Amino acid sequence: MTISSNQLRRSRLGSALVYWVFIPAAVVLGGKTTDLLLDLPPLSSLGYLPVILAIVLIGTGVFLIQRATIDLKHHGGGSPNPQAPPVRLVTEGSFSLCRHPMFLGYDLAALGSVLLFRSFGMLIIAYPVFIALQVRFLKKRRNRYSPAVSEPLMPPTGKAFLSCCLFIMIFI
Repeated sequence: MTISSNQLRRSRLGSALVYWVFIPAAVVLGGKTTDLLLDLPPLSSLGYLPVILAIVLIGTGVFLIQRATIDLKHHGGGSPNPQAPPVRLVTEGSFSLCRHPMFLGYDLAALGSVLLFRSFGMLIIAYPVFIALQVRFLKKRRNRYSPAVSEPLMPPTGKAFLSCCLFIMIFI
């Protein structure tokens, strides 16, 4: 089944809205709402350190997302969009770092946003819910599209996620 370029463009636009607008808005609004409902204090300030760390995390996340998109096209002959998936499992480039570098990028960017907004509610409620839903999505997607792949599914950030959380808890 081939799809038209207009269908592919619409599908890509829909995916971009979900990953770049709706999901970030849900994390931010969910965290800020939690802050208000539970009367949580903002994350303490250490001058510019949280802002610098946030910029580094967001920048690294965006870089990983873009690099993974390029790697899917170059090494897999496709895109992250389900309408034009890669024709083979990609293990080169950013995919040699982890199984889901694009999701790792989203996770790092979201963690940077938590620091930028200094929201305790985002850190303890919205961000962990975001990660849990992401792992659930990846498990369903793996079962649907690649049942023959025998490697275990790890959460997209694994040790990096825990290290970042510990760093934030210690220094903020």
